[in-house]
Amino acid sequence: MYQVKGLRSLIRTAIVALVIGYPGLIMPANAEMRGSPACHPALVGLELPSEKVHSGAAAQGKVRLDCASRRAVTVALASADPTWVSVPHSVTVPAGATEATVPIGTHQPDYIYGPFNVAVTATLHGQELSRPLELQPGLKFLSTSSSVISGDAVWLDVGLNGTAPEGGITITLESDNDALQLPTSITIKSGTLGTAGSFGRTVRIPQDANVTVTAKLPGQNRSSVIALRAWTYDPGDWSLTGPQEMYGSGAYGMTLNLPNPVPHGGVEVTFSSDNPRLDLPSSRTLNEGVGGTLNFQFSAPYDIDGNATVTADIEGVGSRSFNVRVRPGIKDVEIPWPLYGGQTFQGTIHLGTTTDVPLTIKLSSDNQVLQVPAEVVVPAGSASAVFTGTTAAVDAFDFATLTAQLDRSRLDRDVFIDPPPS
Repeated sequence: MYQVKGLRSLIRTAIVALVIGYPGLIMPANAEMRGSPACHPALVGLELPSEKVHSGAAAQGKVRLDCASRRAVTVALASADPTWVSVPHSVTVPAGATEATVPIGTHQPDYIYGPFNVAVTATLHGQELSRPLELQPGLKFLSTSSSVISGDAVWLDVGLNGTAPEGGITITLESDNDALQLPTSITIKSGTLGTAGSFGRTVRIPQDANVTVTAKLPGQNRSSVIALRAWTYDPGDWSLTGPQEMYGSGAYGMTLNLPNPVPHGGVEVTFSSDNPRLDLPSSRTLNEGVGGTLNFQFSAPYDIDGNATVTADIEGVGSRSFNVRVRPGIKDVEIPWPLYGGQTFQGTIHLGTTTDVPLTIKLSSDNQVLQVPAEVVVPAGSASAVFTGTTAAVDAFDFATLTAQLDRSRLDRDVFIDPPPS
């Protein structure tokens, strides 16, 4: 009994060994048959880019078969002029597939002037298909400023290996650092080999940095690295000073003191105030070498009574401020009309707004025909004051200029004096 069972076991083992030793006798349940057993592949297509390729750019094509073979198929490739267009010696169409990608490299052994193409040929089992690959000028070089102080312009020179066609060629520009601002593209005009100019502007940075500029065409790019140097300015113990008190409608001076001169490229100074109604100097650029004491003028309207802060901000450096008490200015001098010679009259000084302290206004006349007091006081809590004046007797029309002055707030008023009516 033991021998029968042993024999059966040996038979099963032999059968398993036979199956394992002869592949294909038993197929796995999930096995797939790729390709048609009746397929004898023929080359039916060689596809190249339909649009002109920029020489120097990478491109792709395809070879196509009429059916999917159960085995990989090798298609031979050749270029009529490998110095301009290169392809691999062959590409393989995988088993079960009908096409394969053809990597194409293009080159720039010379310049292109006018229409130009290179034939690419695919061969399978003695069957050939040829197609022309049309080329046009591509990027030949990108030259930039090698080193720039941040804040300065950047020079770019972009060239092609041939004249740009009708309509020109548009080059895309990119910077890998926000410190260099470039236009999104530039155009090389038709019939020209390139373009150059200050196409980029840099932003001032406190530390040195390398910036990569890239010019792009489809399938092709050229890059250049610019050393962007830091821009710094230490003005020393600088200051902004101005008056402690000012009166509306008068012009006052403030002083910006820079012990150390401005460095390369100049620097922008901007003036501001917490009272937007103050009339401050516009932003301006201080040129390289400027330093020491710099004087600026500012003013306020006549209807302000309060405190204000004036600030100067220097680009990349910081700010300095001073405080000033702004008081009302002279708005008007009211004189009765008509005014006759030999007459006593009352005039009124008007401020722009109510004052919280008494203000003394000086009065004067440039003609003895008009007599006014030397001073008139506008009391605290008021915005006007009345004064008494006189006119001398006149036989004919005469006039005088009445001047009212409150510090640098000044108003001139022409006063006309007629002979008394007969």
